[in-house]
Amino acid sequence: MSWALVLVAPPEHLEIQAAELFDHGALGVELQEPGMPLMPGTPPLPEGCGRAIAHFADAKAASESARFFGAEPPVEVPEQDWSVAWRTHHRSMQVGPRSWVRPPWERPPLSGVAVAIDPGMAFGTGSHPTTALCLERCDELLSRFPGADVLDVGTGSGVIALLAKMLGAGRVVGTENDAVALEAARQGAALNGIDGIEWKLADDPAAVPGRFEIVIANILLNTLEDLAPAIASKVADGGRLVLCGLLAAQGDAAERAYVAQGLRPSARKEREGWVRVELSRP
Repeated sequence: MSWALVLVAPPEHLEIQAAELFDHGALGVELQEPGMPLMPGTPPLPEGCGRAIAHFADAKAASESARFFGAEPPVEVPEQDWSVAWRTHHRSMQVGPRSWVRPPWERPPLSGVAVAIDPGMAFGTGSHPTTALCLERCDELLSRFPGADVLDVGTGSGVIALLAKMLGAGRVVGTENDAVALEAARQGAALNGIDGIEWKLADDPAAVPGRFEIVIANILLNTLEDLAPAIASKVADGGRLVLCGLLAAQGDAAERAYVAQGLRPSARKEREGWVRVELSRP
């Protein structure tokens, strides 16, 4: 038998809580974020919140974690149910014209490239609409600009940087202000057998030397606004900036922040209430 502990929190707090759950002894953590398709029979998410489901082999660790987080007591579940549910929820997904994201236990597709991401690392598997929008555009832009240098700001699991490298990008840099997330990205690179990505622990993208033909930032609006001068400074002449992590109503605000830095709006795309904003440097 194992024990399941459920936490409900705003989406921006889920990954932090997931990392803390691993520190408390969780075997794995399943994240359910707004906009994510849920398995049949799964209760709907509360408005504006996501859900982290942590699985423990030890009842004492599960109960102590529940007290620490102020959550409902853990529920005992059959071990087999946990294993089947975990793998059933995570399947290969096509995220771009040439690209897929897959769990490690599924074989790569016969064509294209596929990034393997361990869902247990809990820092982004590509299933959330904002990540999917970024992956799609990364694929499209690297098809248009083969070998372009790519900067992934707020890399999380590293899935965007990993895909860029697999699609033939030149220099690839992933920045992150969370050391736990950055370690997950490094482990993701090892899982995929990928070398050559520069992983940088940095609060300020301006600390990364050089400029890039493609810059992708999948982070929240307030952070995108605060970092606008730094992020914009990394976009090379003729380069593209892809912004995500934005609700549809936040697109205008994000765009204004980067137009003020000399960039020009070039495209937008919405999916399930989220928006991707793209700008270019003349």
